[in-house]
Amino acid sequence: MEKYKFDEKELQTGKSRVVFGCEMTEFDPPITPKENLLRALKGEPVWLPSTFDYGYLCPECVPDNVAKGNVMDARLSAAELGGKDMFGIEWEYVEQVGGSTTRPGHAPLEDVNDWKEVIHFPTKEYIDSWDWEEMKRRTEVFFRKNDFWEIIICSGYFERLISFMDFEEAAVAMIDEEQEEAIQELFEKLTDLYISLIDKFLDVLGSENVDAVCVHDDWGHQRGVFFSSELIREKILPHMQRITDYIHKKGMIAECHSCGKVDPLIPIYIEAGFDMLECQNILEFDQCVPEFGDKLLMHVSPDVPPLEAPEEEHIAAARAFVDKMLQYGNPFLMDNYYSPYPLSKTFCDEVYRYSRIKLAE
Repeated sequence: MEKYKFDEKELQTGKSRVVFGCEMTEFDPPITPKENLLRALKGEPVWLPSTFDYGYLCPECVPDNVAKGNVMDARLSAAELGGKDMFGIEWEYVEQVGGSTTRPGHAPLEDVNDWKEVIHFPTKEYIDSWDWEEMKRRTEVFFRKNDFWEIIICSGYFERLISFMDFEEAAVAMIDEEQEEAIQELFEKLTDLYISLIDKFLDVLGSENVDAVCVHDDWGHQRGVFFSSELIREKILPHMQRITDYIHKKGMIAECHSCGKVDPLIPIYIEAGFDMLECQNILEFDQCVPEFGDKLLMHVSPDVPPLEAPEEEHIAAARAFVDKMLQYGNPFLMDNYYSPYPLSKTFCDEVYRYSRIKLAE
């Protein structure tokens, strides 16, 4: 692919923007952020890509996004978040942690064998009744046209089962032979639903404008994984493969958001057909990236100094981060979610400048 010599004028636009609480220059790059991220998936970015160049399609019109406190096309207060998701499950938003949880003891399902009688799937008519036209209008206002637009499916398979049953009961159900057939049927029905949601986004926004789909499904905790690789291959993998096959058929990139110390499961994300993994910094990147980085583009949040630190510290931190990312080739996408402090404008500008120079060599 073509290389582009860096020009300092790319940073001299006189414009800036704020994304996820971080201020940065509105760069004037030689290719679009979308094109750069797509090149990164082939191992040839023009600069280090980041989630600042995403357009996360988490619209208010989808009840799950409001219920889980994950709305990107509106500025909602904490009091407006939470409530019922598209299944009628009640969520409670916890402002201190910036997310929602279902209330323990209020789960509607005790045995997965009863799901057809207990769980009421959203109908096509119900989904069509959401204000998709307002979503389209807001998307065109909130997101830059040349960014990487990604549909978010807020809850995948195990996460959705937890919302139906509570965590302990859902974990037991996953290993209970008497509930195995019902779980497979439920997950198959969920896959049908998620594919229909993807189609709805594409119909409203145009398939040419949407680049990726991210499915949320946490498979681990702070110190390890919830389940063995064998169990996930048996219970979840076939459904994940079906949805990623559909995503790829539509010409899009497949991403999985999965929290926890999930290093042992990385081969499964690859088997499932995911191109990217939105993960936490607790992964042993020095071990898993050399082995799997050419198959899966992972997120990483940089270590940064406090905002009040001298400018030279921010510049040094940016260069150290870029050097660390590039030493493996190109296995990372910059994400600020787990950084200890907000990323400064100096840091963000230097990541762009320094990675542009290094990658143009």
